[in-house]
Amino acid sequence: MINSDAAIANALDEVSRSRQAWEERASRTASVAIAYEEFLSHLRTSVPYYRDVDAGAGLPVVGRADHQDHGDRFRAGPTVGRQFRISSSGTTGRPLEVTLDEASWYAVNYHFFAQIRELAGLPRDTFRRGAPGVLFVSNKPGRPSFVRPLPSLDDALYLRLQLPDAAADTLALLRKFQAPVLYGKPTYLLDLRAALVAAGAAQAPWRPQLILVSGEALHADDRERLTGYFRAPVVDALASTEGGLIAATAPNGSDYHVFGENVRLEVTDGSGRPSPRGRGELLLTNLVNRSTVFARYRTGDFAELETAEDGTQRLLSLRGREPQTVPFRTGELSADEVTRAVGFLPGLADFRFVLTGGDHTLLYWSPEASCPDPAALEAALRDTLAALLPGEEPQLEQRARITPPGGKKRRFLL
Repeated sequence: MINSDAAIANALDEVSRSRQAWEERASRTASVAIAYEEFLSHLRTSVPYYRDVDAGAGLPVVGRADHQDHGDRFRAGPTVGRQFRISSSGTTGRPLEVTLDEASWYAVNYHFFAQIRELAGLPRDTFRRGAPGVLFVSNKPGRPSFVRPLPSLDDALYLRLQLPDAAADTLALLRKFQAPVLYGKPTYLLDLRAALVAAGAAQAPWRPQLILVSGEALHADDRERLTGYFRAPVVDALASTEGGLIAATAPNGSDYHVFGENVRLEVTDGSGRPSPRGRGELLLTNLVNRSTVFARYRTGDFAELETAEDGTQRLLSLRGREPQTVPFRTGELSADEVTRAVGFLPGLADFRFVLTGGDHTLLYWSPEASCPDPAALEAALRDTLAALLPGEEPQLEQRARITPPGGKKRRFLL
């Protein structure tokens, strides 16, 4: 926690320096086109990997392994100001070390929330100096709870709540500190919901104006669990260590606004070449971070991208790393069809199909803590699967939880 005047002063001084760096850069790149041209110039003059790339050939497509094996070649030469080091979570592979300059540090940690506020249409007076503004919930082990001011939201407070805390303490805390924005991975917020239900709160102790999720796929059944319990609309954001804030929906929207001042997106076409529109793996060019640069970077996320004549972009669909269709032993089904059939069963908390090509399809499932009869739920699962997958005879395995603390939910392991 920030718990001393000296710590608060140091934090505010650090934020002030990074905000000034961000504002100076923003003033030089008044349009997306100018920002992109300045970024290309920066690549060719300051980043070793791009100094020898043929300017007429276009930027090469790179991936995570390129950055992991040759990270220094993607970092700019000596830069003015402080450098910050962060790493990806590593939940889907080896962590990636990334450095950020002061401007991108401010963009990732502070301007992020101003952009979401504007997209969601929240009035500025929603946030007040010294009052709770954003409650971020995490269950990632080894991380502390803390509080810090958000200058981009008029110095409202960002509160990081680390789970698991004692359920009763969490309930008391949220009755006292009622932030208008509830933020976290869907899995984190579902854990918060479970903790509050276990403490006797059949409904959330406050009604946030907005639920903000990022970091993993938001499945339709989980969306319903969150909106039903917290009684608030959802903004689903695509954000990453490599890209910062990339895209987000309007509240309860379906397509994603791409933040063109932050990134330029492309997708791989059928031959693996970059394209400004269509379906494929997303390629990311981060225009904000000039320390570790990401240009035409393979994200591993799959989406449908639309690019308008004026250069504005949106994602018509985003499935991340979940499959579009699931190859069961007796035939393929769409992932959405499976979720609609299984995910909304009363009393079910979570599920995961594991398809390894063996003799059986395996289904992990976990009941809600409030489920009155897990045996009846298991019977309902078997009936549902018999109708969904006739002749498949899946093997069911009940688990206390499926996604490990700090991990990313994967509904279908192929």
